[in-house]
Amino acid sequence: MDLDTQYLHHLYNSRQAKTYSDVSQLFESNYQKILKLIPLIEQTAHASIIRHSSCPDLHLIVEQRFAHTRIFTLTHVLKDTTHKPDIKFKVYFDAQLVEVLSVCNETVLNSEHPYLAQCSDLNIQWELNLFIERWLDYCLNQYQGKSWQML
Repeated sequence: MDLDTQYLHHLYNSRQAKTYSDVSQLFESNYQKILKLIPLIEQTAHASIIRHSSCPDLHLIVEQRFAHTRIFTLTHVLKDTTHKPDIKFKVYFDAQLVEVLSVCNETVLNSEHPYLAQCSDLNIQWELNLFIERWLDYCLNQYQGKSWQML
């Protein structure tokens, strides 16, 4: 085993597996952040945008609407029509949770991880939802207080 592989093996095995409680807390925290970024998200029925002079415009796409849940994609549309990071998430309004379904159409961020087969569903959920937590922090810093406009 080379040094890099040993390091990755140690890094993976030194982390404790995530619990449902860990992941649930992240779902709850992300729900609060989504409400700050998109205060009227429960009433949002159409694609919307925040235009920004010094940052890429932020797009909210309504994918599906149900009685107590909605599925959205939050993304930047870059000059060449590339959507990044293209985060698809489900909002559970009754339970006040946000769950990431995919990032850039991937259900795992690090698909090249050599120990991916050993990752539990909770670890994968943790990875995806930690990504949106950090990205929401960025978006709140850049876009909070700016108006959403319907497309």
